[in-house]
Amino acid sequence: MKRKVISTLLATAMVFSLAACGSSDTAATEPADSEASTNETEDAASDAVEETADETAEAGAGEDVSATVIWRAFDDQFQSGFRIIMEGQAGELGGIALDMQDAANDVSTANNKLDAALTKGTDVVAICAPDRESTETMAQKCDTDGVPAVFFNMEPMESTMESYENIWYVGAEAAQSGEMCAQALINYWNENTEIADKNGDGVLQLVVLQGEIGQQDVQLRTQAYEDTLKAQGIEYEILAMDTANWDQAQALDKMNAWITAYGIDGIEGVLCNNDSMAMGAVQACINNGYNSGDPEKFVPIVGIDANIDALEAMKAGSLLGTVLNDRQNQSIAIINVIKAVNAGQEITEETVGVDCTVDGKYIWVPYVIVDDSNLDATLEQMSALSE
Repeated sequence: MKRKVISTLLATAMVFSLAACGSSDTAATEPADSEASTNETEDAASDAVEETADETAEAGAGEDVSATVIWRAFDDQFQSGFRIIMEGQAGELGGIALDMQDAANDVSTANNKLDAALTKGTDVVAICAPDRESTETMAQKCDTDGVPAVFFNMEPMESTMESYENIWYVGAEAAQSGEMCAQALINYWNENTEIADKNGDGVLQLVVLQGEIGQQDVQLRTQAYEDTLKAQGIEYEILAMDTANWDQAQALDKMNAWITAYGIDGIEGVLCNNDSMAMGAVQACINNGYNSGDPEKFVPIVGIDANIDALEAMKAGSLLGTVLNDRQNQSIAIINVIKAVNAGQEITEETVGVDCTVDGKYIWVPYVIVDDSNLDATLEQMSALSE
């Protein structure tokens, strides 16, 4: 498109240059006419440039923004569902072409995918990096090539966000999900004291399943558990805390080991950094004859993400609760931010187009706690989005 504009302008300039040369013989004898001719020529040139610019704008307005989206891992359950939702939203919103790339949970692969996208000439990149440390290098690559970067689901270091101009982050505040997760367990503890406090000591004995150690979401969610328990005046004891790396199978193994160590009645609550690990804990309890409908044989387990299997487990009564990490609104936000930064527009709540808070380069989309009041609607929504 730029080459077409330049060619048009050059051709226009050549015509006016030739016209000026052709009138040089009469310039001495007809100065007044020459001045009028010059003015007319300048006006015509201005009109031609404006007309060309208008044509360019009209042509550009109909073109899709070309955006490369690099995902941490296609085979991650949350990421897979997120990707499907984003593809659907892109189709509905229009004006954007997404090139989805799988980093396979590997930093080198993620950087290779980014290099290829920049070489190809992508307009904007959206990145869910494999880890926080890698975001600095990826942001630097984008900055060097003058390509805006929209990070999501893996928040860059604060220093990275401050170091580069054309960089944004779309996500949810991790501490908020931890607060909601803990609140669900607190509500159960307060409302079902007789069966919840299995040993009758007035202390909530619980275990915590964490995601990847060192990741910011893991740290913030886990800290929020304790902050919320303390703020609500709950006496608690963390029997064990360990990583299951977001993985259901690893969580199943950890939970089995804790049941062996403390006895299933010795565990009065399980807080999980995501739903996949929560489902692993649920399976361990089911394997031991719990969480299958008998309220006397129930270990309250809470996760985060509102994956379909977790929502179905809530309906079945085997999972206490989850927190919606709103992938639908985050997808809309990411797409609208991509389009806005490509057009050089200011990022505001109105620009983002969903319920959110814009804080400088950060676009925060709130979590939503899932309980009996919105379980059916959330399950219907997530099922429809994944079809």
